[in-house]
Amino acid sequence: MLAAHPEGVDLAALGGHLGRSHTGVLPVVRGLLASGQVERTRAGGYRLRPGPVRAPQARGLPEVLSDAVSELYRRARAWAYLVEWADDDLIDVLDVRGHQGLGLVPELPARIPPSMAHALAASKVLVAHAPGRRARLDPSQWTAYTPWTITSPAAYDAELARVRRDGYALDREEYAPGFACVCAPIADPNGRVSAALAISLPAARLRAEQAALVATVTDVARTAHRRWYR
Repeated sequence: MLAAHPEGVDLAALGGHLGRSHTGVLPVVRGLLASGQVERTRAGGYRLRPGPVRAPQARGLPEVLSDAVSELYRRARAWAYLVEWADDDLIDVLDVRGHQGLGLVPELPARIPPSMAHALAASKVLVAHAPGRRARLDPSQWTAYTPWTITSPAAYDAELARVRRDGYALDREEYAPGFACVCAPIADPNGRVSAALAISLPAARLRAEQAALVATVTDVARTAHRRWYR
């Protein structure tokens, strides 16, 4: 489908071609973006990347973390993600589990730029546990995606302090109306928070089940942390 449309194809057209919703094909498109086989067009569609395909970047994360994503998806009944802060200050979505009908944050790129770090639970966790990352964020680039997006540096720093205190981060419709996320850190054997686990879901469900969902995400993250040490 992509090869037949070098000008680009949007998610709705891809979904229609495959008999799936646009949220059903989005995880596949994210994987193609992450591997360098596909790129975004200025119009917001997707097309095959011209020239040689980039090889996926090697990862030092253990397989147990991918197992944790599966476990989180099973227990939370929500889209589950594994994310990592990359050396170029982008946040990579390395693994995703979910299925059609669950709440999936729309149009979240596979490589999240620093300019979006203020609006996402996953980036809050990764920034909160590494002060050097916060210093590299530029508040002048922060966009108010919704009325609930934090764009004040002082409010953002207070939010990071809450993340460190509570051990998890929330996104309450800060990136997309109607969507919410819960995220918890995973420290590596050296104590560095290099990865995190997150779920995305409808905001109404977070309001109704916040305590249980936070407990699930933090428990799976702690278990993944302990197993990484073995």
